[in-house]
Amino acid sequence: MTDKRKFDIRISQRDFKLLERNARRCQVSKSEYMRRLLNRCVPREAPPLDYYGMMNELRVIREDMDALAQMAAATGLMDADAINVQLCRLRKTSEKIGLAVAGEYDKE
Repeated sequence: MTDKRKFDIRISQRDFKLLERNARRCQVSKSEYMRRLLNRCVPREAPPLDYYGMMNELRVIREDMDALAQMAAATGLMDADAINVQLCRLRKTSEKIGLAVAGEYDKE
């Protein structure tokens, strides 16, 4: 059996609408939103739907560039160092985007 307690509060219509909007943006219930605030964990808004698709595209590009860098190093036909510099820039940019938008980063 769970040990949950019900707690009713009175808030203005304006505050209630704000609570509803913030919970909806974070894709959690109003109760979950309030629990997170009580635990001093400020809920983050859910990223836009396109975010995960774009991050997946960046991951595919990173993987392709990594394969190119490996081929360049093995064959000597391309400047492997230049490719690695750009690959590093892409990884850092992907990390910054992930942390700024969703507070996460796919390190694959």
